This record gives sequence, C-alpha cells and structure tokens, in this order.
Amino acid sequence: MSRSPRRQTGFTLIEISVVVVILATVSAMSLFAINQAFDRRYQSQAENLLVWLNQLSEQAALEGVAYGILDNASEKKPAAALQPVAYFRQHWFVTSYPEPFPLENEARAEWTVYRNSSLDEIDDPLLEEENALMPLVAMLPDGYMEPAGELRLTFASSPLTYSYKWDEQTASMIMLKSAP
Repeated sequence: MSRSPRRQTGFTLIEISVVVVILATVSAMSLFAINQAFDRRYQSQAENLLVWLNQLSEQAALEGVAYGILDNASEKKPAAALQPVAYFRQHWFVTSYPEPFPLENEARAEWTVYRNSSLDEIDDPLLEEENALMPLVAMLPDGYMEPAGELRLTFASSPLTYSYKWDEQTASMIMLKSAP
C-alpha cells in the first residue's frame, strides 16, 4: 500500500506577493487620479473666473457703462462671492447680469490695487454717503481697468496661485498660474 501525498490547501508566498503588488499599484494609480481631480477642480474655477472677468469687461464695452467688482468680505470672514456693480447716474448699483461669481473650494480672492497718490487726495462727495457702494476696481467701457491692480486667487488646500492682470494691448484680463 502506498500512501498518496497530502495536498495542502492555501496560497503560496509568490501568489500572495503578486496580489499585494497589484493592489499597491491600483491604489497608487487611484490616489494619483484623485489628486489630479482636485487640481482640475481648482484650475476649472480659476478659468471660470477669467471668463467672468472678461465677460464683465465686454459688458461694460457693449453697454457703454462702467462695471465694478465688489467683494462681500468682512473683517472676520473672507468673501463668498464677487458681486458685479454698474455705474449709472453717479451711483453704483448691484446688477443681476452677470451673476455674482461664487468663490468655492475654499477659494480666497485678494485684490492688490496700485493707487495713484494724486487721485487719493480728491474729495468725492459720493464716498461720504452712507451705504454707498464702492467697487474695488472698475472695468471702463473704453477698454481700461481702474485703478490698476491685480487679483490673486488662492485655495486653502492647494499651493497654486492664480493671478489676474489687465492686458492693455488686448483690453482683457489675463491669467497667470504660479506655484510657490
């Protein structure tokens, strides 16, 4: 009588190693895809803001009216949206078109305005009115932005910074992407 060798059930070390390598590769690829999705989300919002700013400039040229941009930021919390306003009969009015631009994805918009010291000394009675709207910048119908400045869009969870500047040659806003 001969005894047949008993087969062991289970997996070999090589089989387990192959499965671990495959799982590690798939998880690394999915992590990379998730990171790219977040970056695309930020890029998409930055490009949408560029379109919105240029739309505001084109609206000013089409209507022959200055359009400005307000932010509804307070000292305690950052702005949740950029609000367009139009200048009519020596007052700024909130407009319904174009719609306000929402700042999503923990976005923060910061304006750096290059002021002209001779203009800062002018007394404007409109500024002294209570509850008077005063935009940060104005898109003028003749293809200029006043005062000259730069908008920086940053995100809390991303090192990328998007800068928007007025290009006088094309009479439109341009966007520059930079990483610190």
